[in-house]
Amino acid sequence: MKKVLLLVAIMATIGAQAQVPEPEFVNSYCIVTGESTYDVLPKENGTIQKHQNKVSKFAKLAGGLANVASSVGVASAVTSGSVSGMMNGVKMVGVAGSVGSAVDMADMLAGAVGMDIVFEGGSSTYQVKGAGKEIQLLIRGENNEKDPMELYRIVRFNTSKKERRIQWMEFKPALIGSAEEKKAGYVTFSGHKYGEQSYMLTIPADEVKKGEYGIFYMNIISATAIPVGTFCIK
Repeated sequence: MKKVLLLVAIMATIGAQAQVPEPEFVNSYCIVTGESTYDVLPKENGTIQKHQNKVSKFAKLAGGLANVASSVGVASAVTSGSVSGMMNGVKMVGVAGSVGSAVDMADMLAGAVGMDIVFEGGSSTYQVKGAGKEIQLLIRGENNEKDPMELYRIVRFNTSKKERRIQWMEFKPALIGSAEEKKAGYVTFSGHKYGEQSYMLTIPADEVKKGEYGIFYMNIISATAIPVGTFCIK
């Protein structure tokens, strides 16, 4: 009996050691690469620009059509009372705005509905080989008390040789996976709390297609950071 209990304890210890550890830093966006390993995804800054009906001769954006996925990180602090003003400013003036600073990112995402969020370069520096295989994304937050389906959006960008672009949309978590949202480039995924203060987001195999992806953090009203991380599937 003692030997059996000892074996169970050893197996439990091995199982625990084989688990993927939580990322070291808050707002780290990682892709799981093995039973106990992950890679940290690159972080990028974007700009908000007028919506374009065409990205290139072959890549079209019509209405909400956009292929996007996000996992890019940008630090961002929120100041109260400035969101509505930025909304009007962005939509009426239609001038590209930098989202590199904390306040700009929070305000501009809030006012970006209908606009395009654009990233320089045709591809992320992090590339994954394996279209058609499930992907797991590990994100460390301040805590994991909220539903991750309300906090994050994964998108597949429309791309040209010079840029990656998505038309920003607002919709309820219940619509993730709907035909309309898929058409708009918003990827179906599931999410669960992981460890002490992280989330594990899973993109099912049938959603993993060749293209450029990103992860957006949605809690822009109360968050102190808005991470956006990118990766490419070859």
